[in-house]
Amino acid sequence: MNYKNIKIKATKKFDLQRKVVSHMTSTSWKTVPHVTYIYEPDITNFYEEFLKLSKNKIKSNHKITFNTIMIKTIIEGLLLAPDLNSYVEYNSKKSEGTLYILDAINIAIPWLLPDEKMITPTILNTEKMSLNDISNSILSLSKKIKNTNINEMLYKAACTDTINEIRKLNFSILGRILSSKFSQHKASCLKGLEKQNYYNIPEKDRLTEKNILSATVTVSNIGSLYKEQKGFFSLLEIIPPQVFAIGISSIQEKAGIFTKENGIKEIGIRKTLPMCLAFDHRALDFNSIIPFIKTLDKIFTKPNIIHRW
Repeated sequence: MNYKNIKIKATKKFDLQRKVVSHMTSTSWKTVPHVTYIYEPDITNFYEEFLKLSKNKIKSNHKITFNTIMIKTIIEGLLLAPDLNSYVEYNSKKSEGTLYILDAINIAIPWLLPDEKMITPTILNTEKMSLNDISNSILSLSKKIKNTNINEMLYKAACTDTINEIRKLNFSILGRILSSKFSQHKASCLKGLEKQNYYNIPEKDRLTEKNILSATVTVSNIGSLYKEQKGFFSLLEIIPPQVFAIGISSIQEKAGIFTKENGIKEIGIRKTLPMCLAFDHRALDFNSIIPFIKTLDKIFTKPNIIHRW
């Protein structure tokens, strides 16, 4: 298309955040054969129990959001479907691959910044966390983000990723290095006293490249951005070397069949939660996500368990 003959309203060059996102997502679509499954559970009873739990937590000076309880629910599913919490290495020339099943469950959660840009900080070692722990970790991320120079953190993450690729003998990455140093879109980092002052902030009080590069599963919750929306993910990127990604929509009301306590089935207004489950078909088949779905089915059907989390 010859856009040069059309009057341009505005021009936006890719900044560092957009460069990182475009690189990660492009790599995903170039290398990963995606399979997606739309999972739409009835969460009516689960949501009622969540409201009770949330009310009780507020009385004890804790705040549990729906996003927090969903992260914990997903962790419970991953614990019983360990193949989903993995990294994959694949050599397309030799058709050889290895799946590394990981001990730590590190959940990446896309985060909207005040300037409308997105980053994906990671909650580390969630497999050991209670609901309160997850809530505190999200609060901690919020505080760290305020102390973080996002461009500097992304620059360091890109440098670390580049070094890792060179170690794998992926010399095609050299083009990225040259572009970052010499092109008109070259990336910039902190210098001088500004850099010194920034790195005097302890790592425990700000985000580092580890918070971006250590994710094992990415959970995108568009319902937290716009809870009134009525659509849902039908496809989303899996960020290599991860093999599994989850897209959560907003809670939606639909007519549905449900079973009452006396065993009689009725039709009524039910709350559903559309979720997109995407996996890397090089490493996994559909049977790999069945234990995950069964675990979530059990939790949504008999949600009293959440009061023990």
